[in-house]
Amino acid sequence: MGIGWQQAALAGVAVLFLGFLLARLWPSSRGRAALGADVRAARDRARGADTPRARAEALCDAGRLSARGQGRWTAAAGFFIRALNADPTSSDVVVQLTQTFRRRRPRLLEKILWRRLGLLPWDDAHRASLREITVGLAALYERELRDKSRAEVMRRLGKTFEPL
Repeated sequence: MGIGWQQAALAGVAVLFLGFLLARLWPSSRGRAALGADVRAARDRARGADTPRARAEALCDAGRLSARGQGRWTAAAGFFIRALNADPTSSDVVVQLTQTFRRRRPRLLEKILWRRLGLLPWDDAHRASLREITVGLAALYERELRDKSRAEVMRRLGKTFEPL
């Protein structure tokens, strides 16, 4: 007794499905693009930086180049988070992060800024950075995410961080 046409069709579909799964799950070399030379140079500058401010500036450069030049938003977010950790009192890092992510990745920016707002101590040393975070969130809620009530709360909170 031979295999009927239904069993042969079922076996053929199973083989095709197995081939599809292998093609989709097989590791490929094109999954992660290599960093560009300019990003690697900025990252190397960050490694060799003498001060936290210089390290943060180099990491911001790497983040901007990753996002705009290559469209590698996850790598860019990682560089900016490292820059925020390198110099937590710098408001310039927050401004650059907001400018880079606001239009193209507003949800990712919102997540980073909220986490940063929760992590920073609310003291005078971090006042400028906290103010820029609230200004960035207010602008984000005003324009891209369109939540007027959250924008108003962030504006009011930002006033508490104004210079004394």
